[in-house]
Amino acid sequence: MGMYLERRASQRYSIERNLRYKMRGVRPALTGSGTTVNLSSSGVLFTTEQTLPAGKPVVLEIHWPVLLDESRPLKLVTRGHIVWCDTLTAAMRIEGWEFRTHGALAL
Repeated sequence: MGMYLERRASQRYSIERNLRYKMRGVRPALTGSGTTVNLSSSGVLFTTEQTLPAGKPVVLEIHWPVLLDESRPLKLVTRGHIVWCDTLTAAMRIEGWEFRTHGALAL
């Protein structure tokens, strides 16, 4: 029996949160919504509304489950590139991130 070795450097956490995405570097820009499947410090696996081209830059706005000052909704804004995508699931490599309040525009 073979032993499975985990190749990922970062631990992944299963978390399901609504998100919006905008793919840059394609014309017209691809936008849509989806749901996170899992997150790590270096990447996000998420559902999509269409196939996203690998290698292109993408911005995700993830609705975060914690309120700022117990009253203001937050979103986690991640920037990076699509590593792979199948029919309705994509993986992105995180190259930058920040928390913003829901009213702030990132896309």
